[in-house]
Amino acid sequence: MADIELVIKISEDSYKATCNGWMLPTDVENVVQGIKNGTVLPKGHGKIGDLDALREEVSTWGMNDYEPSDFIDEIDRAETIIEADKEGE
Repeated sequence: MADIELVIKISEDSYKATCNGWMLPTDVENVVQGIKNGTVLPKGHGKIGDLDALREEVSTWGMNDYEPSDFIDEIDRAETIIEADKEGE
């Protein structure tokens, strides 16, 4: 069976309990709901980063001073939160 990359939102307490292996029923429910409501990342997705931080960085530039390649360079240097899905390509 194929793997699924999934982004979920759960409470910090449920996350810690899951990592420590001592989940209460409320933690189990929180994790299950997080999975059910999670966002499945599409196969072959590119790298995922903080676009707001990138926008903030680029917004400080004087637009007359830069070429399109400068924007590409900035995107390439941006911090990656989730690596690209190479298997889906």
